[in-house]
Amino acid sequence: MQKTITFNSEVSGMAVNGKFPAKVVFEAAEPDTGIVFIRDDLPDKPEIECRFEYAVMNKRWSSLEKNGIRIEHTEHILAAISGLGITNIRIHLNSPYIPVVSTFSSWEFIVALLKAAPIAQSVPLQYKVVKEPLWVLDDFETMNGKRYDSFLLGLPSDHFSITYFLQYPEEQIPTQVAHFSTINDENFISELAIARSFILDEDYDLMLQYFGKNIDNCLSVPSGNATLRWSNEIARHKVLDLVGDLMLIGQQIKGHFIGFRSGHNMNIKMVRLLSKA
Repeated sequence: MQKTITFNSEVSGMAVNGKFPAKVVFEAAEPDTGIVFIRDDLPDKPEIECRFEYAVMNKRWSSLEKNGIRIEHTEHILAAISGLGITNIRIHLNSPYIPVVSTFSSWEFIVALLKAAPIAQSVPLQYKVVKEPLWVLDDFETMNGKRYDSFLLGLPSDHFSITYFLQYPEEQIPTQVAHFSTINDENFISELAIARSFILDEDYDLMLQYFGKNIDNCLSVPSGNATLRWSNEIARHKVLDLVGDLMLIGQQIKGHFIGFRSGHNMNIKMVRLLSKA
């Protein structure tokens, strides 16, 4: 069945660019509403539906853009909504930015949504189903004259599952694999929601330009600024990102997705392929 929330709840934090506070307020929605973002800070409070045709990548994060109006940094909030199986919700913003919370994980969004008491609605849930193999191929990077490729596959399945292979050239990060044969509210809460984002030491100055001092809340690798919660925490965060980006399709999915060095840009390309399937 479709699902919404019972009570309003909110999450506050810093904007993803690290320049000012940001807040979202979750509000219940009627069946078949989908996920709708509302820019309360703008005249007439324009609404942006969570739909594939509005999905874009901005710098190092995913966003939605409709008629020149943006909702920035959507992946972690959408991962929480998807992970809890919520299908109908209205999200009010006081700026273009979703707040950054808990080291770029989904945890505070999960806490707020659980406080809002998710509730089933009396309308059947319609899934987006992967009916045939889909794939996105791309160059990851070139190093010392060698090209390293990346790919993202979508395969038919009767449930939602993800396998992610994290492998950096010259072992900047040890190879990690994360596999979830089924992604549901129980294992999303316990196994994915607190998986932290990361940056490579060599990218710190560039990321500082994008994220401001927010970046100090990320895991820094390979030097490390915290003990990993799991040996494959970084791969788990890539799964979290993929869950959130796939939700840009606007509905729950049945399919098995396999990522190898893939990221936001490829995830959005997969959403566009999936929309045509």
